[in-house]
Amino acid sequence: MSRIIFTTTNFVGLLLFSVFAWLQHDDDNPAIYANVNLMDVWLWIAFYGLVALLFGLAIWRWFPWPLYFIAAFFCAYELSTTLPGLVANMASGHFTMTKVSMSPIHSEVDLTREFFGALIALGGVYFLWWQRRNCR
Repeated sequence: MSRIIFTTTNFVGLLLFSVFAWLQHDDDNPAIYANVNLMDVWLWIAFYGLVALLFGLAIWRWFPWPLYFIAAFFCAYELSTTLPGLVANMASGHFTMTKVSMSPIHSEVDLTREFFGALIALGGVYFLWWQRRNCR
């Protein structure tokens, strides 16, 4: 029974992070984002793609531990680089995460969304690491 639950959860994680990776392709719009950088767009696609890959590999119960360290490192990196935007958003008195309020002069909205995306990814990597250690 637990194998079915883990396989289903891993499949959902694969789909979720694949969608997250796909959604990053529009982050090169200068009308919405400050300091548009194509390299940043591709790094976010690769970041979410790596987490999706880990969930996909877990479906077949393959847990390559070096990829977990790489994913955890990138989660920590993304959290540290986006934390200032979250703090600025919270300090503004008008906390928001909606795309309607995103603009080049309000880059803290995008950074807040990226912070929470990286936090969700870190939770996913931790779940997979736990699954690797406890469900062989």
